[in-house]
Amino acid sequence: MKVIQLKQNPNVYCGNSYLLLGEWNTIKDINAIVDTGSDDYFISEIEKIFTGVGKNPVEKVILTHNHFDHIGGAKALKKKYNAKVYANILNENIVDYTIKDGDSINLAEHSFLVIHTPGHSSDSISLYCEKEQILFSGDTTLFIRDTNSSYTQDYFETIKKLSKLKIKVIYPGHGDPLNEHPEEIIKATLKNLRSCKILSN
Repeated sequence: MKVIQLKQNPNVYCGNSYLLLGEWNTIKDINAIVDTGSDDYFISEIEKIFTGVGKNPVEKVILTHNHFDHIGGAKALKKKYNAKVYANILNENIVDYTIKDGDSINLAEHSFLVIHTPGHSSDSISLYCEKEQILFSGDTTLFIRDTNSSYTQDYFETIKKLSKLKIKVIYPGHGDPLNEHPEEIIKATLKNLRSCKILSN
């Protein structure tokens, strides 16, 4: 599988967008985008990428949550490519299908597990590919170093879920991919959270 981090508009605040393609761009591979930044800036880049002969450049769009810096380009992708948009909650005129914790969704040439990961927002999801051991984490905070703060029970449970995964690379909603000791980072965060005050939701 190929994961391409698309360039974002340097003049506005944007989340990351990732284009997922099959390794060989075969007909059965599903071209997909995870998150769409704040606008349609990346479309000109998609047009320059080889996405397969006779294939729709973008068939599926997955939104990790409903914040403006992650959904801004979704309407443009629907209009240009007739892409279908998936998210944890419906958003009028944007989302076509809702997905929930435990669902599987095919992207590129692999199946991804949908994991409900509230904490940053109630509708946050992460996408995990067991075969490739990669995680798209959206805006879930993965680094907690202090032990004196307060966090919600939802967020605590999210980190517990993620700490059980075998992960080689994390593609976050902001910043660069994390490929150095991602499992150890999440487990350290969980350890620190156990010393913090956990608030009921």
